[in-house]
Amino acid sequence: MACIQTVLGKVPSDSIGIVDYHDHLITIGGGEEKADKDLRLDNVNYAIDAMLSYKSVGGSMLVDMNPIDCGRQIEMLKQISIQSGIHIVACTGFQRAIYYDPEHWVNKYSVNQIADLIIAEIELGIEINNYNGPLVNRSSAKAGVIKFATHYNCIKPMEMKAIEAACIASIETGAPISTHTERGTMGLEVIDLLKKYGADPAHVILGHVDRNPDLQYHKTMASLGVTLGYDGPSRIKYWPDSVIVNLIKKMCDAGFADNIVLGGDNGRASMWPQYGGGYGHNYIISIFVPKLQEAGIKQDDINKLLIYNPRRQFSFIE
Repeated sequence: MACIQTVLGKVPSDSIGIVDYHDHLITIGGGEEKADKDLRLDNVNYAIDAMLSYKSVGGSMLVDMNPIDCGRQIEMLKQISIQSGIHIVACTGFQRAIYYDPEHWVNKYSVNQIADLIIAEIELGIEINNYNGPLVNRSSAKAGVIKFATHYNCIKPMEMKAIEAACIASIETGAPISTHTERGTMGLEVIDLLKKYGADPAHVILGHVDRNPDLQYHKTMASLGVTLGYDGPSRIKYWPDSVIVNLIKKMCDAGFADNIVLGGDNGRASMWPQYGGGYGHNYIISIFVPKLQEAGIKQDDINKLLIYNPRRQFSFIE
């Protein structure tokens, strides 16, 4: 039976309903918060309220994409899942190189050492202190997805190391991979690296690629087997929703409805109503899906984007 590894244990994939494939609930500390205080999400009660609201409109699972040493707080994620009833998947792996100091241990360890640390978070439990020790203290919660990230129009040396380590760990454990692409660039280059290191592109989501809404580019990536992560709805500073709706419709019409997942990426306090900000975690279900329906996208295809594709993508390969 296919299973997804959540912070409270494995659950059968077919028991999962609507999924937010890429989002954020808690961020305390780490390089991103140092760079921008709007990225600090420190209120567990706000997160519980957000997930109760998400559940009330039909949400079933959310993937929290804070990786190692980027503000990840695994014990808080467990608390949020228990009190809201939402399945939460936590990630391991790394963000972009700019969020790690040159002296950070990720820049000192070998590829195989980094892969071993990722594998341990999947098989033994997430390290509560993000390996900033000196003692290792593991949570009962295990990582359910591996993250790596690439820079804008290039891949930094630390990011290249993280990609190779992620591929090693995915092959070893059967865990899925979900990436960060900066402004949707470097997608084809990442696919080439996945193949080079032996990882299966069909078990990989390329995140944020709707920030580069070039239809032919998306068709090419999808034809190579990856799933495309669209998490730009409500982010008007990049593109209005109409651009993303049109992209999704054309991708579905071209036969690629099986290659898209949707997420909210509410990584900023200013995006949450609980912090006095914007739309929050209900936007995809309550506001964006009606736009897809109005555009004439078939409900079967919408269900693929929200339910069936993420079920497949976050299932472990046994």
